[in-house]
Amino acid sequence: MTIKWFWSLLWISIVTGALQGQSQESILKAVQEKSQWSPADRPISYDEKTIDVLDRKRASAINRYGLTGVTVQNWQGPNGTVRLTLYEMLDTSAAYGLFTLDRNIDQPGFATIPTGSEGFRVGNRTEFWQSKYVVKLEGTTTATDEFARIVSENILGRSRKPPVSTHLPPANLIQGSDKYIVDASGISRELNIDPQLLGFDDSVEVATASYRVGGKMAHLVLLMYPTQQIAKKYEDRWATTASDDAGSRKRVGALLALVRGSREPTLAKVILDGVNYETQVTWDEPRPDLSLREVILTIFTFIGIALLFTIVVGVSFGGLRIFVKARYPDRVFDRPEDMEIIQLKLGQGLIQKQLRE
Repeated sequence: MTIKWFWSLLWISIVTGALQGQSQESILKAVQEKSQWSPADRPISYDEKTIDVLDRKRASAINRYGLTGVTVQNWQGPNGTVRLTLYEMLDTSAAYGLFTLDRNIDQPGFATIPTGSEGFRVGNRTEFWQSKYVVKLEGTTTATDEFARIVSENILGRSRKPPVSTHLPPANLIQGSDKYIVDASGISRELNIDPQLLGFDDSVEVATASYRVGGKMAHLVLLMYPTQQIAKKYEDRWATTASDDAGSRKRVGALLALVRGSREPTLAKVILDGVNYETQVTWDEPRPDLSLREVILTIFTFIGIALLFTIVVGVSFGGLRIFVKARYPDRVFDRPEDMEIIQLKLGQGLIQKQLRE
């Protein structure tokens, strides 16, 4: 049992170290070693300080999601050349947020692709997110599809959406319309919301999506606050400062849901009925603050108790045996008629015995 536990712990440590240690360089090295694709030029690297050189328009937004680094490089393969832009983010939530920032289902020629966790193609550009990476490829459809599959196979780690995005109701959701927003600049004009009312200063997380019910469309805005009390504060603020009907919003615990783009109560009710939130409370018992002296004293105390117990049991059994033998001799213990005693007879001399034919 102990050996199995040791090897399991060792395996978990190795896997965890591999996931944490994977970098852009290790991914690209694995792609080169395990496929027929090879670099066509030297990579160009960017970080949060130099990202504006690569993308001046979106640099601030990318940094707000949490950028670790970017690698840009051309790759040559059997089906042509592909330009790769590999974004490494702080975590999977940041990667998902950047991916949703780039995705626009209203673009002409937009199509989803089954690569990574989620992916899409627009013209000659293919993009997907997986784990803490966002991969953007530019080239022919055949080349980008093949290269995207190879890159995806060499990215380790699980892909998890941020908690607020997991609460978007799946019913009637327009696929690909969901977005993850981390600051006021991400609030689009079509939502018709004053960002000052949302509470970005109080660490709110925002997820938005479009829904179509009975041919009519509306937008859902989910606001997740650190505590229920903060969510209640902003719900009251909406009630006093916003002109929306109370039927277009709903609070469940730390989650506040708003329906925008429609004033039909029936439509808002259908969307809000799918919003649920389950509060989980974790109680951590304080660990006893024991010194080494107290630990050793406790150990020897238990050893003393165990020794005392064995002595008491032994003396009790021995005393009981002596008492019974004295009171009832040869009736309970040492009954000759029921016992066979093996005797060594060490005092006897050597007896010679021979086998005769």
